[in-house]
Amino acid sequence: MKKIFLILSLFGLVQIELVSAQKNYPAMLNKYMQAQVNANDFSGAVLVAYKGNIIYKKGFGYADREWKLINTTDTKFQICSLTKQFTAAAILQLAEQRRLNLYDKLSAYFPGYPKGDSITLHMLLNHTSGIADYTGLPGFNAIRTQSLSKDSVIGLFKNQPYRFSPGTKWDYSNSNYFLLGYIIEKVTKQPYDVYLYKNVIQKAGLRNTAVNETDSVLANRAMGYTKAETGGWKNAEQFPTGLVYSAGSVISTITDLYNWQKALAGGKIVSPDMLAKMTTPYLKNYGYGLTIDTLEHHRRIWHGGAAPGFTSYLCSFPAEEISIVILSNNFSNSNLIGDALASILFDRPVQLPYKIVERPINTAVLKRYPGKYQLSQSSGTMYFELINENEKLYLKPEGAGDFKMELKPESETRFFFARDHDQEIEFVVDAKGGILKCALISKGARFEIKKRI
Repeated sequence: MKKIFLILSLFGLVQIELVSAQKNYPAMLNKYMQAQVNANDFSGAVLVAYKGNIIYKKGFGYADREWKLINTTDTKFQICSLTKQFTAAAILQLAEQRRLNLYDKLSAYFPGYPKGDSITLHMLLNHTSGIADYTGLPGFNAIRTQSLSKDSVIGLFKNQPYRFSPGTKWDYSNSNYFLLGYIIEKVTKQPYDVYLYKNVIQKAGLRNTAVNETDSVLANRAMGYTKAETGGWKNAEQFPTGLVYSAGSVISTITDLYNWQKALAGGKIVSPDMLAKMTTPYLKNYGYGLTIDTLEHHRRIWHGGAAPGFTSYLCSFPAEEISIVILSNNFSNSNLIGDALASILFDRPVQLPYKIVERPINTAVLKRYPGKYQLSQSSGTMYFELINENEKLYLKPEGAGDFKMELKPESETRFFFARDHDQEIEFVVDAKGGILKCALISKGARFEIKKRI
């Protein structure tokens, strides 16, 4: 499930060009977000800051559909994997205090852990441990709504085969950050939520951030929603707090996350030396709970998150003093929306979302498109193949096994992803049907796709 979501997150399309010569950024941002609401039912809250000032801040949709309570800028959302940067900051604090060392072995905290002498806290922090992600294990779906002890969760992945030899490769794993949370408890003799609140959240001056206790009564908390198979919406599943723990259990608001970003960068949480370690791009551009890459050649520090009914995105462009916060409670693609909002501020042509409709075509034209392609972006290159099978066009990502995604026709040269109707690939062809150009239009920003010979 996680891998499919990540693959889909690399593709997103929109249409109808905004006039980027106009510099009224708040109006442009609002026009784009309103189009997301109209075309894709975006529900959540968005904040954009530019040159140290908040220039856009707005809530959309319902926090509670049953009671028709709207999302506001004070609504609290599950922030999912943005939790990881809070956990990483807590570990770095303890390293500064010499209560632990980033190169301590995992076996020092979990005696007898398989290959524990080969894994360091540094590897847990930057996802190079090779430990299997428990949320991706075959048996996870059967227990994902159950309340389990920390030891029981660790038991899910402790004896699983390693993905690779520790320290040699990168693979995102929630198990790494689950272990880090337990290490915080072992070192401080305090529950994770208590230590985090006293030493990280309060230090940052955050008033609406905490570990989410799903069984408690909490003002302004958003419910999570997903699309129902029969149309409309249904309540999303809830993962118990203990199941996601230090990998994804924090709840917050767009304003608190912006203030968190400022506090972290401003040295209120960890020292400049520790912040430098946190924001160093190691393998796959991943630091400690953060990804460090570029978008449109602008250095970016960011992370996204997803859980049933919720997505999150927190991003900064330090040189340009731009911050973008997106929190959604209906599983909207926050990452790609964030990319489009940034593109607006970078004066790139951006297109507005619109409702896409499947149309009949002459299926003979599908013979033009099969082949191997690549999409190069600042975060890396995505390789995939287009396949014409039973008069249907499919996209098959390289390295995804038998997984493939159907592309449905909007026209004979424009196809959208069946699983996500605001995503398309567009072809430009000559009079004989030869492909001249191919493009991904990702939530508003156009990217060239090249065909591999």
